[in-house]
Amino acid sequence: MHLSVKIALLAIRVSFGLFLLVWGLNKFVNPEGTSGIFAKFYGIEGLGAASSMIAGGLQVALSVAIILGLFKTITYGAGLAIHAVSTLATASHILLPLAEGSNLLFMAGLPILGAIFGLFVARSDDTLLALDNIRTAKA
Repeated sequence: MHLSVKIALLAIRVSFGLFLLVWGLNKFVNPEGTSGIFAKFYGIEGLGAASSMIAGGLQVALSVAIILGLFKTITYGAGLAIHAVSTLATASHILLPLAEGSNLLFMAGLPILGAIFGLFVARSDDTLLALDNIRTAKA
């Protein structure tokens, strides 16, 4: 495996982990905003602060595991699933990005989804600074 590919996979892993981390932390800092997002995009009304913080805690834990390259099949797969659901929830903005009331920023979810899919597919090649390699070498 070329070093350039390993560096690219590391960059995707860390940047995606940080992306999820910020959204996870936001669930603690702004539980009301999280409740509004869940209501508007997922149809889940009345998400309480405690539920928001539990979801945030799980997302922060997932983010850290992704950044560290731990349990790659599970964590990368979960991250991919979470982002895929989020992307699908904003499909109207993605399909008609220039329509009245649409938000062009949701288009940024597509290349992120593609990068995460690539990371998941190439997870066995994502070895640079990945703690999974140390964990599996000891097993």
